Amino acid sequence: MEHQQTPAELREGVRAGVQATLRRDVELRGGRTARLLAAAGVIGVVGAVGLTLLVSGHPFDHHPPWHVLFFTATWAGLLVVSLALSFLQVRTPSLQLARSASVAVLGLGLAGICGALCPDPHFLRWWSRTEIGDGAAAACGPGCAALCFGLLGALLVGAVAAFVVLGAAQRQRRVPTLLPAALLLMLLSPGVALQSVGTSLGVFAGFLLGTAAGCYAGIAAGSRLRARLRPL
Repeated sequence: MEHQQTPAELREGVRAGVQATLRRDVELRGGRTARLLAAAGVIGVVGAVGLTLLVSGHPFDHHPPWHVLFFTATWAGLLVVSLALSFLQVRTPSLQLARSASVAVLGLGLAGICGALCPDPHFLRWWSRTEIGDGAAAACGPGCAALCFGLLGALLVGAVAAFVVLGAAQRQRRVPTLLPAALLLMLLSPGVALQSVGTSLGVFAGFLLGTAAGCYAGIAAGSRLRARLRPL
């Protein structure tokens, strides 16, 4: 049988891939890892302070003082972990953790901007005064109104975050929708819980369920829209 040699292009591609992997491994074993972790911690603290300022001035008389401390500490921990995953480009053969965490962090940032622009720091109270929120509450109760608010809000931030992040690298393997949606829900859930204090269990459950559905639908829509625009 005639001996067949491996094509030169394939050998060069494998060699370049191995060298790139070795260079990245060396970089991450050095001071670059420490710098990235420090940056993740600093940005996480800054983000937590921003979220604290966002919620500390709300007119929620029923909140005890420890609420702001608890939710701020929770947000800080989640932000640091998410930023570390993103900065260090953590991934496994089956999980694109870095890009998923980037979607979640961007989505949380967009949600924070929307919260700062909201005319009423109590988002559910503001939503109940809108035409859509009031109609949903009149039709099927406050739990349904909270579900609609969570769905629409998470749909918006999830779609924008996925459109920006998941379309940034066209040649990388496609990221499944479930993982970034779960991470985004994880980062948004402290805000959902804080806003739901003093309401009924049905309002909290509806708000959380709507947020979960909005995260999934928004990320799916944003990534698919970006994929359709790639050929252009």
